[in-house]
Amino acid sequence: CEVCGSVYAPTDLINPFSALSGARPELKNSEHFFFKLSDPRCVEFLEGWIAGTNAQGKPHLQAEVVNKVKEWFSVRKNPDGSTSEGLADWDISRDAPYFGIEIPDAPGKYFYVWMDAPVGYLASLKNWFDKGGPKNREVNPDPRSFEEYVAAPDTEQYHFIGKDIVTFHTLFWPAMLHFSGRKAPDAIFVHGFLTVNAEKMSKSRGTGLDPLKYLSLGMNPEWLRYYIATKLTAKNEDIEFSPEDFMARVNSDLIGKYVNIASRAAKFIQSNFDGKLTSAPHNFGIANWSPGMPLPATLDGWLTDAKIRSELTILCGEAKVAYEKREFSQLARQIMAFADTVNEYFDSRKPWALAKGPEMSRVQEICTVTLFGFRALSVFLAPILPHLTSKVAREFFGMGRDFEWGDLFAAMPATLHPYQHLMQRVTPEQLDALFEPPVPVESAQAATKTVATMPGGEAIAPTITIDEFAKIDLRIAKIVNCQAVDGSTKLLRLTLDAGEGTNLEGRPILRNVFSGIASAYKPADLVGKLTVLVANLAPRKMKFGVSEGMVLAASHGDEKDNPGIYVLEPSDVGNSVGLGARPGMRVR
Repeated sequence: CEVCGSVYAPTDLINPFSALSGARPELKNSEHFFFKLSDPRCVEFLEGWIAGTNAQGKPHLQAEVVNKVKEWFSVRKNPDGSTSEGLADWDISRDAPYFGIEIPDAPGKYFYVWMDAPVGYLASLKNWFDKGGPKNREVNPDPRSFEEYVAAPDTEQYHFIGKDIVTFHTLFWPAMLHFSGRKAPDAIFVHGFLTVNAEKMSKSRGTGLDPLKYLSLGMNPEWLRYYIATKLTAKNEDIEFSPEDFMARVNSDLIGKYVNIASRAAKFIQSNFDGKLTSAPHNFGIANWSPGMPLPATLDGWLTDAKIRSELTILCGEAKVAYEKREFSQLARQIMAFADTVNEYFDSRKPWALAKGPEMSRVQEICTVTLFGFRALSVFLAPILPHLTSKVAREFFGMGRDFEWGDLFAAMPATLHPYQHLMQRVTPEQLDALFEPPVPVESAQAATKTVATMPGGEAIAPTITIDEFAKIDLRIAKIVNCQAVDGSTKLLRLTLDAGEGTNLEGRPILRNVFSGIASAYKPADLVGKLTVLVANLAPRKMKFGVSEGMVLAASHGDEKDNPGIYVLEPSDVGNSVGLGARPGMRVR
């Protein structure tokens, strides 16, 4: 439930139907595979992991998430109306038609997507290692293999997830890792939903902010990164997106405060000093400074503005801690408060007035201090705005790499590169386009005409004559036997009775037909059913034997988004003029 987070069995739902197609579910008996979460060893591990701490002494889960997860260890209602206490076993299989990864040696069965999706996290990491990713990093290249890296005691694993997938990541995934001999996550951080007008983002319902549409309109991804950072805390809370607030924060904070510092100070440095800064900040540099270390003593003698020095000292002590605690909103406020202080410093010194008199050296000093503050802001903002700050580091300060913590007090460059425009403002027109309602649905008549051109996901084939159709001999056939094909995951071997009489021994003449429907059917489900056979199709020699015809089945043209194969099943139920379809009857 998106409102309260409760989890229900499908049989608990009243009058269930698909919100997308309107189809109603059917109850069927089916054999499934389960992960035995109820095993006492698994329960013991999960209870300890959920309430435990990692090697850094920090909890694996937020307090509110721990309370929620503990509910799943208590009394629960079963589909038959009874109650049970403790963890239920996890159904990790799904019947065809389904998407994803087929279960080996289990025709028609697929791994449930939340069984294989987390494995994809590690698979993606392994793929990066296999391509030499960590060995080729500019900073701190890592020569270890994937296996060495994930098993190393100093490797930390963190997940950032939405609150609607807590079950999979806090119960199933740690258990899968632990009982396969791998390390469980050091921590899992749960966030709420991004809502617009208090509605959760939903692609299927067309609500919320469409990220692909956002990008297609040329809107800067880092606008959104910054805006979300100003809202995020360490708690599991929803974030409300307000278009007006979004535009105000980006235009005021990023453009009016942060970028404005560089554009104003660089203008004076470039036009009056050929991009050269004063020499003082070149000498106090500490290349290996990191949070927790004292500020350079030589800084006091050069950075004389008490307010800048005081706020920078506080930020140096709190920024890394705030990032690690995921208190992004609090940190964003502190960073922008420091941006205000740097802007106030520049405005109060009035370099534009001094540039008209004999104090040009003072103008250079003011601009150098201002750009020192801008560099510090860039270092603090780098995790939130990686692309923008990379451009600042490489194209403005000429560093040849991205910012690191140590750059806060590293030597300033002697000369800056020419300033280039860093970021555009958000416009009302962009936001209007972003939230413009979808195009109204066509009239029923027009829609019918449009849909008719692509029924089932593909266009109608070219027209044929009745004589051409008559060449295809379609017959009703009974499936008297069906078997899986050794060596193939797609084929089933069908034994068909097409009403072709008996042989010399008095036995029915049967046909052997191979059909690629194993992903959708179990052999036992087809035995005894009627189907439609292309009876005059030339026999085809295959790796597994000779196929003497073809059975008809339906599928959508776009199998990726509309999976499923459906064998045609003529009715053998009679009507007022006949006894129903029988083997050998021709389909005309």
